[in-house]
Amino acid sequence: MSPKDTLKSALRFSLLLFAGLTTMSSTGCVISQGGSVAETEAQIPVDNTDTTTAETYRVEMSGGFSNVEFYEGQIDGPMFVQDALERSGATERYRAMDILVYRVVKESGRGLKLPVEYESGGKMVMQNQNYALHPNDRIVVTNRSLNAIDKIIDSLNPLD
Repeated sequence: MSPKDTLKSALRFSLLLFAGLTTMSSTGCVISQGGSVAETEAQIPVDNTDTTTAETYRVEMSGGFSNVEFYEGQIDGPMFVQDALERSGATERYRAMDILVYRVVKESGRGLKLPVEYESGGKMVMQNQNYALHPNDRIVVTNRSLNAIDKIIDSLNPLD
């Protein structure tokens, strides 16, 4: 391989990396670093739009290279994250998903981020994280790809 081909290859890789990082930042891709809710409070996007008395929630679904799809539903009685996922069709659309609930606390006006674990075999939200929905909650659902290692682990799990 000549130095000219090496330079072309390095340039091509750099452009591909730049394009990927630009795409991730413009589509709202979140890279989780763990931590508590209090640590990430300053990073939470808060939508301060004034809503009327309608009690609604919103599910934002994204996966792979598809556009983000939105589902807006009414809170008609006691409703939980699992109910919202079923009504929006997310449980049928994605086998495995990462879920975050964004909520604005009325008393303080601060944003709160609630991570939710999803058990793909039973298509259920973990019971201890199946939060009751409040008006204007945003549920962000991201498709989690199952690579070869994930498939091996899932095949060994007797619950699947």
